[in-house]
Amino acid sequence: MKKSQVVICWISMLCLWASTLMASTEQSQKSIDSLKDSLGISTGIERAEILAQLSWQYRNVNSDSALYFGQQAYALSQKVNYESGVIKSLNFQGIAYRNKSDYTNAFKYFVEALKAAEEAKNLEQIGYSNINIGNIYIYQTNYEGALEYFEKALSPANQLNNQNMLAYIYLNLGRTYSRMDEYEKAEFNYLKTRDIRRALEDNDGLATIAVDLAELTKRQGDLQSALGYFHESINAIHKVKNKGALAFSLYNIGVIYRQLGQLDSAEYYSQESLKVAQANNLKNDIRKIHENLSDIAEDRGNYEKALHYFKLNQQDEDSIFNEQNTRTIESLKSQYEAEKKEVETLFLREIVDRQQTIIILASTASVLLLVIAIIIYKRAVERRRLNLQISAQAKKLEELDFAKSRFFANISHDLRSPLSMILGNYEQIKKDNETYLTKDSKESLEVANKNAQRLLYLTDEINELTKLEEGKINLKLKDVPVNAYIASLVSMFKSSAEFKSIKLSYESSLPDNVAISIDPNQFEKIIFNLITNALKHTQKGDTVCVKAETEAELLKIHIIDTGEGIPESSLPYLFDRYYQSPKNKFHVYEGLGIGLSLAKELIEVHQGEISVKSTVGKGSDFTLSMPFSTLATQSSQIPATSDYIQTKNKLWSELWEKTYYTDLTSQVASSTPNENKPHVLLVDDHPEVRAFIAKLITQDYEVTEAENGIMALKILEKQSIDLVITDLMMPWMDGFELLEKIQGNEAWKTIPVLVVSARNTADDQLQVLTRGINNILQKPFQPGRYSSPNEKLAFAKRALEQRKQQHHAHQ
Repeated sequence: MKKSQVVICWISMLCLWASTLMASTEQSQKSIDSLKDSLGISTGIERAEILAQLSWQYRNVNSDSALYFGQQAYALSQKVNYESGVIKSLNFQGIAYRNKSDYTNAFKYFVEALKAAEEAKNLEQIGYSNINIGNIYIYQTNYEGALEYFEKALSPANQLNNQNMLAYIYLNLGRTYSRMDEYEKAEFNYLKTRDIRRALEDNDGLATIAVDLAELTKRQGDLQSALGYFHESINAIHKVKNKGALAFSLYNIGVIYRQLGQLDSAEYYSQESLKVAQANNLKNDIRKIHENLSDIAEDRGNYEKALHYFKLNQQDEDSIFNEQNTRTIESLKSQYEAEKKEVETLFLREIVDRQQTIIILASTASVLLLVIAIIIYKRAVERRRLNLQISAQAKKLEELDFAKSRFFANISHDLRSPLSMILGNYEQIKKDNETYLTKDSKESLEVANKNAQRLLYLTDEINELTKLEEGKINLKLKDVPVNAYIASLVSMFKSSAEFKSIKLSYESSLPDNVAISIDPNQFEKIIFNLITNALKHTQKGDTVCVKAETEAELLKIHIIDTGEGIPESSLPYLFDRYYQSPKNKFHVYEGLGIGLSLAKELIEVHQGEISVKSTVGKGSDFTLSMPFSTLATQSSQIPATSDYIQTKNKLWSELWEKTYYTDLTSQVASSTPNENKPHVLLVDDHPEVRAFIAKLITQDYEVTEAENGIMALKILEKQSIDLVITDLMMPWMDGFELLEKIQGNEAWKTIPVLVVSARNTADDQLQVLTRGINNILQKPFQPGRYSSPNEKLAFAKRALEQRKQQHHAHQ
C-alpha cells in the first residue's frame, strides 16, 4: 500500500477515535461534576487523587483544564509525598499535551513519568508510561519505536495480570502492525484484544475492536469479510450508543457496497450514515459521506446528483481548517532560510578564496597562466553549482509564497462568514425599533461595527491578491483625463491630512486632455493605498505631494512625502507580499504587508510599473509609470469614486481623526483633577482602545490619556500620577522605552504599571519582566480565554492601596 494511502487510513482512524471520545463527553461531565463536589471537602492524598482524576476526566473534554488539574495534582502530590500521585499526574499532563498536539512536551512528561515509575518500582505506571510513549511514536509514524515501547509494557501488564492493560497493549500492537502493512501480525493482536474484551464483557472495547478488524480486512482487499466485521461492529456500537463510531461504520459499509457494485445498498447505508453524522455535527464524516454519495450517483449515471454531492463535499472541505498548512509553511520557511544562509556563506568564502588567489598569483608569476586556467575552471564549476542552488532556492521560495498565499486566502474566506454574521446582526439590532439601547451601548455597538468593517476590508485585500495571482481580475477599461481624475481622488484625503497637520497637494505639468486607459474601480485602490501609506508615515508639519508629469513617452505619477523614510535594506522587499520592515522605529500602524503588494500587482495589470526611492529621515517617492494618450475632446466624464473606496476611506479617516485630535491630550491633562480619586495615566495609540479602557475605570479613577510614550512623559513631568496603564506598540516612543524611562526616574519608579498589549510572545514578556513589570493584560479582552480586564484592574486597586500605605509609612 502506498504511503499516502496509509496516511489517509490513519487519519480516518484518528477521526473515529475522536468521534468515540465525543460520545463519552456527557458521561465524563457527570463524573467531573461529582469529582468537583468531592474536591471541596477533601485534603491531602485524597485531594491529590481527586485532582488527578479530574485531569483524566477532562482529557477529552478540555485539554487546557486537563493540564491545569494535572499540574495541581502534581504540586499537591509532591507536597504530601504521594509517590503514585506524582507519577499519575505526570502521565496525565503528558496526555493533555498530546491532545493539544504538543508532542514534544507530551514526550517529555511521559519519559519523566516512566523514570519516576521505575524508581518507585510501580509496575502499573511503568506499563502505562511505556504505552503513552509508544503512542507518541505512532503519531510521529515511527512504528519501530512504537513497537519497542508496547513490547516493554507487556512485562508489567503480565506480572500484574491486568487484563485491561493487556487488551490496550494488544490493540496498539495491532494498529502499529497494520500501519506497517504486516496484516497477519495485526490480525493476531486484534483477535487477542477481542478475546479479552469478551471475557471482560467490555462493550465499548468490543465496538472498537470490531471496527479495527473491519478496517484491517478492508485494507487487505477482503471486502466480504470487512462487510461482516462492520455489520458486527454496528451491533456492538448500538449497545454503547456511540454515534461517532456508528456514523463511521455505516459510511464504510456504504463504501464497500459501492465497490461491490451494489449501489442500492450503498446509497441506503450512506444516507443512514449521513443522518447520524448531521445529527451529531461530525463534520469530517459528513465530508466523506458526501464524497461517497457523489461517487454512487456518478456510477448510476446521474451526473446532476453527483455534481450536487461533489459541491457539498467541497463546501465541507472549505469549512474545515487544516493546521497542517501552518506547519508546512513554517517547515518550508525554516528550510529555505537555513539553505539560503548556507549558500550566502559559501559565496562569501569564495570571495575570500579568490582574493587570496590573486595575492598568490602576484607572488608566483612563473606559474601565472596555469593558475589562471585552474581558477577559471573552478569558477565555472562553482558558478554552475551556485546557479543550481539559487534556482532550487527560488523554486522553494515560490512554493512558500504560494502556500502562504493560499493559507491567507483560506483564513480570509473563513473570516468573512463570522464577519457577515456580526455586521448582519448589527444591522438587525439597529433597525429593531423594539430594542432599547442606552447611549453608551449604542456607541459601543457602533465601535464594534466599524472595527468589523475594517477587518472585512482587510480580507477583501487578501482576496484581491488571490484573484490577481489566479488571473481572475478582468479590467473594464475607460479613457480617463488624468488631471481631473487624480485631483478628485486626492481631495478625498484632505480632511485626514488636516487632522495630522500635513500639507497635501496635487501638482501637474500635464495638459487637461492627457488621459490614461484604466479600470477606475481598480486604479483608485492603487492611489488609495499609496496616499494612505504616505499619511501613515508622516507627522505634523510634513508634506505629501501627488505630482503628475510625462517622461520618455510615459506618464509618471509621483506620491512624494517628507516623512520618516524607508531603510535602504528594506527597499528590495517593499512590494513583496506580507513584508514588514524590521527597522520601522516609529511602529506606525504596522499592517499585514498587503497594501503595497496589491498596488504593485494592480498597476502591472494596467501595463504599468511602480518604483520607490527613499532616504531615512527625509521621506519617500513612490512612482507609477504607465502609457498615456491624448483625448480628442476634453468632455470625457470623470468616474465617480466608488462606494467601496469612499466607505473604506471614511472608516480609516474617522480612526485617524480620533488619533490625531491634538486638543484631546492637552484638555484632559490640564483639567482640574478630582482629589478624591486616584489619578491614572492611560497610554495607547489607538483611540478606541483608550476609550474602551477609560470607560471601564472612569467611575473609580481620574483618567488622563496619552497616545504615545513622548506625551506620557510630558504628563508625568507635570502631574502626580498614581498608576500607569500602557500599550507596548506605539508610534514615536513605544511602551518598552517608556517603561525604561519610568524605571530610571527616582520620582516615578514606585508608580505601579499595568501593561495592556496584543503582543504576548515569550520574548515580549521577558522584555517587560526585565523592566520590573510583572502585570500584563492581553488584548483582546475575552473572559474565559484571556485574562479579563476586571481581574487585572483588581491588581491596580491592590497596588494603589500598597503605595498609599507606603506613603503614609514614610511620613
